[in-house]
Amino acid sequence: MANWIREAEAALSGKGISPGTETEVEVVEHHAPPLLDVAFARALLSPFLAGFMWAAMIFRETQSGSSLDPLALLLRVLALSLTVRALRVLWTLAARLRLSLSWKRYALVLTDAGLLYRTPDTDRVVPKLDVLEVREQGATALGARSGARWAEVYVVTQPDSGRLYLALPPVFRRSPRALAELLMRWRGAPDPASQLSAADVEPLPSRLWERAASGEVMPGVVAIRHGYAWLKRGPYASMLLGLAVLDGFVRLPAASQRAINPMPALLLAAALVIVPAAWVLFTRANLSARRGLSLVLSPNELLSRTRGGIVRVPWSSVARVEVQTRSSWSLVQGAYEARSLIVHRKRDASVVCAEAFLADPIDVVAAVCDAYRKRALGAEPEPDADAS
Repeated sequence: MANWIREAEAALSGKGISPGTETEVEVVEHHAPPLLDVAFARALLSPFLAGFMWAAMIFRETQSGSSLDPLALLLRVLALSLTVRALRVLWTLAARLRLSLSWKRYALVLTDAGLLYRTPDTDRVVPKLDVLEVREQGATALGARSGARWAEVYVVTQPDSGRLYLALPPVFRRSPRALAELLMRWRGAPDPASQLSAADVEPLPSRLWERAASGEVMPGVVAIRHGYAWLKRGPYASMLLGLAVLDGFVRLPAASQRAINPMPALLLAAALVIVPAAWVLFTRANLSARRGLSLVLSPNELLSRTRGGIVRVPWSSVARVEVQTRSSWSLVQGAYEARSLIVHRKRDASVVCAEAFLADPIDVVAAVCDAYRKRALGAEPEPDADAS
């Protein structure tokens, strides 16, 4: 075990540093996480709004005497969507509560040679030379503040270190912003060119993609897998309307069901449910060509893949990499921030990858792309006029 790891463990146990050592050790202060930040407090309205919509729907059905009343159907759709939203909020709240109950069992120690991160389950160590970048989750998001908010801080490491990043929960320092600033000061300003591997990689892009998709670990190559967040963006409003129509028809009195032709209602419900199902199948078919990968990063270039083939983006042609955020809204998610990774090229069109298609945090992917770009160019370039 390295000396700095023993010294970090000694600092956590309260034994202090052995005499004669010159290592600087800092145990980062920790605290209970902010259970309710501004963004989550707004989301907590969903359960109350869902209850209100259900009550309004029942009242309207009682007044109209029909479960297929148009206004009652609309209220039922809103109630269903808010119920889904409320379940997502309660799931998130449960995860936050678990961290709030165990925050005292987390610890972070910084030394001259690396950091030690302790969780209730295990200890993780990261040598300082392996650290590429430090990024605060959602720091570029709309309305992000430096005060208390629920956000992780990512310690991005070089690809050959065995991990892509280390996620630190919001239990250290005053806020995620304060922790990110502390870690950036601790890391200093190393030269990315001296950290990233310059090993030779597979020259054939299609072959490189296939090897990465098969799970092969190659020096200097990062395979960014597909996430499943894209499933949230489907046309689920039509499915909710179909379920509302079907529910309204089933709850009609038997005499009313016999008096009307059920086929139009059943066909409408089926069609509205089939729409999102078809969308999911179509999207999966389009993504199948990527074999589970969203991007492949190598010391030479960035690779993406469409049904038309491989798209190659040499790092020397990249002007800058950024994460763009825009406000969006959906019936199931409500108001949310949609983020995309934008790789600006000097002369060609930019490459865009939505966060919904990334299994790894978009802030981490942007940091790794930027590190590869800086290594390829040798230094941070001046902004290119053609890329603006």
